[in-house]
Amino acid sequence: MGYVFTFIVLFVVFYLIFKVIRSGKLPSNNYTPYDDLTEGKKKDD
Repeated sequence: MGYVFTFIVLFVVFYLIFKVIRSGKLPSNNYTPYDDLTEGKKKDD
């Protein structure tokens, strides 16, 4: 049972480290189609 708990803790730690590293390298993707709606853009523009 101790191995399972240790594995879960290590998995969570490595997952969080991976997310921090990955989010720091990728550009922000905050664009949504709502931006085009508010600016009045159409698909043809």
